[in-house]
Amino acid sequence: MRYIILALLLVCTACAGTTPWPAVESQVTLAVAHFVHPQHDWELMAGVLPEEVSVVTQESLDALDGQLAALLEKSDLRTVLHAASVQGCEEIVQAEKERPRFETLEYWKSVGTCIKADYLLVPYVSQWQEREGGEWGVTRPASVTLDLYLIKTASGEVRRYHFEEEQQGLAENLLKGGRFFKRKGRWITPLEIAAEALEEGTRVLGL
Repeated sequence: MRYIILALLLVCTACAGTTPWPAVESQVTLAVAHFVHPQHDWELMAGVLPEEVSVVTQESLDALDGQLAALLEKSDLRTVLHAASVQGCEEIVQAEKERPRFETLEYWKSVGTCIKADYLLVPYVSQWQEREGGEWGVTRPASVTLDLYLIKTASGEVRRYHFEEEQQGLAENLLKGGRFFKRKGRWITPLEIAAEALEEGTRVLGL
């Protein structure tokens, strides 16, 4: 069945109406990990893997890393350590103990301690569906599920932002018409969905 543009709408089951956390102090050091595309349950901090694990290309993961880095460059935080720096500490931590033997939060706390960050932001993308078709008509719409975990290294306190969104027809859900008009009736890509999610997510997490 072909979706038509007159019936376009984005349905977000994620964070509409989510109350933001207090802003993180501007003088802290924030480290940001690469996007994680989990393949095993032991990689998760919450939830379960979908029954069918999505394919996310390295190109898409790199683009997500770039989107998040660009957003944080505009924040009020004085010191942001990006994914390339965090990668080095991941390798150090994994040299001490195999990754599957770690409890997930313990692992990321160890990475944050290694890099001497006050906070570590760990982004996950667990579901990814490319748009099949073009801006004005698709055979399958784009969809995205992602999570952002902000870990306070000293205490292990975790702030979580969860996001799920897929495009549906306007007739299927009349309550979210604002997104339809905002996007001028286009069928958008998962990267475009993710860009909006990251903007909202960093705001909600106090970044």
